[in-house]
Formats: sequence, structure tokens, C-alpha cells
Amino acid sequence: MKKQVQFIILSLFLIGCVSQPTNKTLTTASVTHDKIAKVKHKHKRRSLPDGVISLDIIEANNRIHLLLGKHQQGKKSLWYQQSNNVGESWSDAVKVIDQDHLEANFNRGSDAQLAVQGNNIVAIWASRKEGAGRHNAGPMNAARSFDNGKTWQLSSIPADLEIAHNFFDMDGNADVISAVWLDRRTDSGADKKAKKGLRHAQSTDGGLSWTKNITLDDNTCACCWNTAKYSDNSELFVLYRDQNPSDMSIGVLDKKQQWTKLNHVGDFKWDFKGCPHIGGGIAFQDKSQLIHTMVGTGHPEHLGVFYHRSADNGKTWSKPTQLGDESALHSDIASDNHRVLAVWDMRSEDGLSIFYAESKNKGLSWSEAKRVSARGYRATHPKIVASGSRFLVVWTQSTDGKVQTLKSQQL
Repeated sequence: MKKQVQFIILSLFLIGCVSQPTNKTLTTASVTHDKIAKVKHKHKRRSLPDGVISLDIIEANNRIHLLLGKHQQGKKSLWYQQSNNVGESWSDAVKVIDQDHLEANFNRGSDAQLAVQGNNIVAIWASRKEGAGRHNAGPMNAARSFDNGKTWQLSSIPADLEIAHNFFDMDGNADVISAVWLDRRTDSGADKKAKKGLRHAQSTDGGLSWTKNITLDDNTCACCWNTAKYSDNSELFVLYRDQNPSDMSIGVLDKKQQWTKLNHVGDFKWDFKGCPHIGGGIAFQDKSQLIHTMVGTGHPEHLGVFYHRSADNGKTWSKPTQLGDESALHSDIASDNHRVLAVWDMRSEDGLSIFYAESKNKGLSWSEAKRVSARGYRATHPKIVASGSRFLVVWTQSTDGKVQTLKSQQL
């Protein structure tokens, strides 16, 4: 069983998508998916499903902000919505860039990302550049809205080198927006032979301009998503997959832009040279001194997703608490003043499903896992946010792998 699950974790890049939402709802009718395209050299390449192939959701200014990347009959697009009642209803979907087709590289696990600073909202995503290496990966693109998501314009990008960028994350507060991502460069500039490294830039004017890039770690995993989140005292914590070993590491960027790499979150000593496509999540409680994290690992003796807590602002971490079984892959976490909720996808009797567990004592103990997604669907890559005393979890699901739909539920 362990060998079978380990093969799934280390070899399979799970892609989940949903279809385009209608006005003020997230549910749509199914559409026909093109047949899987055949390619030369005796191999077959899997076509993108129709529907939403990218998803980001954040809470800011007492609203839930949603960014959906969609694929429909060979054409890609980005759409923005928001909710002021934790997902019970949604604003009309606004097309971020009014183009018939967006040359973009996004999918679940490498999603386009959102950040909010007041009425300014910024979106970034990876571009697709034909012939640019194995994955046709191009530089990041960016768009911003200065009117709370009503209209959007292309804008300057956080990166100061026009090279391939990927695995972004962003977060913002009242004063600043920060972006982190991976690319290959050295001190002298772009270098395709360099190791992937973790970069950072910030904007104080709602995405109009960005600071000079700094390197947070010059040797990271090349293919796992990063998580960046501001604490209540305006420190930026970044959770990312490291190298040597391939465990998740965490660091903090203070108000003076000084980076401190703290330690590993889950010292599993997993040494893996491939592409696991497994990231994690961060949540803060008690004015940021208490940090909650979820991380995934493919270590043969520690397969699955694990919760950790730090009561000293990330300096030390608790022993890992496994949530779910060894088939769990992708996870996220959120908290309010009283509860902490963790979500993850995991194998069930009828396929990959979404589960959650709850802690009412700041992560010291956890409830039994409860299934969220309905039977008969392959559900993957959940994300969760807290707003007030309510939580909203969203994920993508499919019955056939061809047409996928978005599902959301309050917890």
C-alpha cells in the first residue's frame, strides 16, 4: 500500500478544474471536452480539461476575493468575483483581461494569484511562450484593478528579469503587496542552468511599481507551490519546499526587508530529486505569535499531510500531527479567534475526495476527519479562508476528468 501511494504522490501532478460561473453563482452547466490530442513520438499528451484550470481565493477587507482561470475549447481566460457573505452569493464575474484567448500557463497547483491593498487588487499568472523549453514557460504577467475589481488593466510585473517564472504567491495588507515566485538566475542575471530560487518583490502603490527583486533562497524545489502570508505585525512569512532535504522550510521578511530563514516545518529529512507538486498552508492566531501550518511530504515513512504549530513566531515547531491517511496530498489551513480548520484531498472508497478536521483548542487536538465533497466526484486541491466566525472551503471536482466544476461550502 505504501509503495502504491508513494508512486501516486511522487509521479502524479493532479489537475482539477471547473467551468465558467454564471452571474452571481459558482455553478455552471457542463460543456463538451475535446478529445485527448495525440502527439508524435509514440506518446500521448493529455489535453487540458474544459472549465476552471486555476483557482485562488483570499479574504481581505471582510470580503472573499476569487480568481478563476478557465479553459474553454482551447481558449484561456481569467475571471474575478467577490462575496461579502462568505460565499452565499457572488458578484458578477469580471473578465480580468478582455482578450479572446490568454496565452497563459496555469493549472491547479500552479494557479494564478490574487492580492488586495485597499481598493487595489493585483493578479499575476505565468505566460505561455511557445518553444520556451519543455513546458513553454514564459515570464509572469500582471493585471491590476484600482476600483475594487470592477475594471482591470495590464500592469507592471513584480519580476525585474524577463525570464520564465512560476509557482507564485502574493499577499497584501493596508500598506503593501508582496509577491514571491521561482525562477532561474544568478547574481549576474538570468541563467537557464542555475538552480531554481525563491524571489521576492513588493509594491506600495497597488501594483503600479515594484521594488528591486531580492533572493530569499537560491536553491529550492523547482515545482512546488509557495505560500506567503502577512502576520498581524506586518511580517511576511513564506512557506516553501526546500532542497537537501526536500522538506518544507519557512522564513520571515521583516518590515525592513530583512530575510531570516527560520527552519523546516516538519523535519522529515525527505530527500527527493523529482517534482512532487506538494505545497502547504499558513494561518495565524493570537496576534500572529501562534502560527498554524499544513505541509505535505512524500517520505516513505511519513506519507501524507501533517499539521504543525509554533507558539514563538516560527522559531520552533511542534511534532507533526498527521491528518488523514498516507494517501493525502494537497492541504490548506485557516483560523479565526476560536477555531482552526484544516482541509485536504485524500483517497476514499470512490476516488479522491475532500476532507476536513477542526481544532477548538488552538491546534492541540483535532476532531476526526469529515468528508466534505460528494460521492461520485474526483475532488482535488482544496483551499480554505476564514471570514469572521465562518469558513469557506473551495475545490475543483470532476466525474470524468474532461469537464470539471467548482464546489464551495461553508464550514
